[in-house]
Amino acid sequence: MRNRARVRIQKGFTLIEILVTLFILAIGLLGLAGLLFEGMRNNQGAYLRTQASILAYDMADRMRANADQATNYPDFTTAGASTALPACAGANTGCTPSDQVTLDLAEWTRQIQSVGTDMTMVPGGVGTIGFDAASNVYTITVQWQEASRGGDAGEQIAGDNAYSVRFTL
Repeated sequence: MRNRARVRIQKGFTLIEILVTLFILAIGLLGLAGLLFEGMRNNQGAYLRTQASILAYDMADRMRANADQATNYPDFTTAGASTALPACAGANTGCTPSDQVTLDLAEWTRQIQSVGTDMTMVPGGVGTIGFDAASNVYTITVQWQEASRGGDAGEQIAGDNAYSVRFTL
């Protein structure tokens, strides 16, 4: 008779255990989803840094290839710059060194501003070229905007990021 009483008292106890287990499992799955989301966001940031690096080194290589005209590249920014290609761009004769500077800057601006393509390399991108005459160092900087979380839950703010290359010719 006593055994029967114990069985009745413990009825439903396994149901509570299952509910607690499901609750703990749900919290774990939410944490896992948060980790996946954060990983995807970091992957996007790494992709944008890679694109900025490619763009900066592309311009550095263009300047090295046209080193005689290197002094015509500095003090340039892609913000508001013309994306019109010079006439020599489609000619079979090629460009003069000074026209090559114009072509290089126009093509670089088109890449950063995503002109003529459906793919944005760096969102809100701006490229600048600077020169420090005292140290003979050129600096190429590519800036872009990247969405990041703000202080309030779910708030998205644009964060400015930059990648710079410093070199001498």
